[in-house]
Amino acid sequence: MRVQTATRIGGWAFVLTGAGHLILDTLLPSTGDLLVLERQMARVLFPMAPSHSMADLLEGFSVTMSLLLIGQGLSALLMTRHGATPERQQVVLLLALSLTLLVTAVLLLPAPPIVLMAVATVAFALALSASRREQATAPRPAPQPAHRTPAGS
Repeated sequence: MRVQTATRIGGWAFVLTGAGHLILDTLLPSTGDLLVLERQMARVLFPMAPSHSMADLLEGFSVTMSLLLIGQGLSALLMTRHGATPERQQVVLLLALSLTLLVTAVLLLPAPPIVLMAVATVAFALALSASRREQATAPRPAPQPAHRTPAGS
């Protein structure tokens, strides 16, 4: 698999995770125990100015993380725009981020983000592997002869 293709797959996994979370959070109504918990959190104020409820604080974190995932995914897609190859360091950063998010998802989140972060992690690992192969097989520039000045100058 080429670096660009694998990076695009990982980028789309990030975008789908963030967008899916925003859409489901907006469309799915809270019911039962979750509704009771949300109402209780709405009454507890976070002790920093400006004063917001704990429910507002958690919703704000949730929306922020979703938007950051979408932005990072779009950034990965832009790295490969017009056939460009992301730099190795960019792929390493994407892999580290997706692996960290995968561990967090496994420990704290339901199945959809676990699956999508696993897809992203595998994709970025494949991109890194492909970048190593491409780097190893890339032609190296010929050494330039040393510039000599004529004697007596």
